[in-house]
Amino acid sequence: MVLLVSCAGRPDAWTFTNPDPRQMPPRAEIYAIDDYKGKDQGEEIPEWVNLYLEYGPGGVESMEIYQFHYIFVSRNEGNSINALNHWAEGFSPDLDFPRLAAARIERRFFAESPIPDREFGSFFIDLIRAASDAVWMGSTWEDDFWMHKRSGPDETGSWEILILTAMPKTRFISQFDIIFNSVNFRIPPSWEQLRAIGRIRDRFFDGF
Repeated sequence: MVLLVSCAGRPDAWTFTNPDPRQMPPRAEIYAIDDYKGKDQGEEIPEWVNLYLEYGPGGVESMEIYQFHYIFVSRNEGNSINALNHWAEGFSPDLDFPRLAAARIERRFFAESPIPDREFGSFFIDLIRAASDAVWMGSTWEDDFWMHKRSGPDETGSWEILILTAMPKTRFISQFDIIFNSVNFRIPPSWEQLRAIGRIRDRFFDGF
């Protein structure tokens, strides 16, 4: 079964406004950064890193340069900076983006319902799988950043690498539309689940 959801209530042309970081809930990560990329050259921590660490992807999307993009950040943490650098060298915007897209789509469903597999039926899992398996086009590696952080003065700390990936919003939405409307149901949804799927479809990118 393939879902075809009417888009009659959606605008023909999307308009985007920058989110205001001051209106976003801060993230609950507390630690000190005692070393980072560029510190030995006297450089400051990049703006996108500060915004991401405090507000998540929406914080980075508030920057003028990314106002027409969706932001995805890959994170990896460990005790060896060499191992993390090896991981970063193997990162590919094309190959790794499906995982990033699927994770953000999944978070959107959980923002809509604490039990999405009950409210949306098998469609929820089927869509996440479809997004993970899809070939997404148009993502770019924008920047990367490493840092050493400690949660307390007596902690040994750990290394972390962030990789900033971006995709134009219009391009992401057009590909998402195709994936969403091509999902095959493993289990036919109930009438209530079909209505819930239609509702989230019409407002999916509100707060995405």
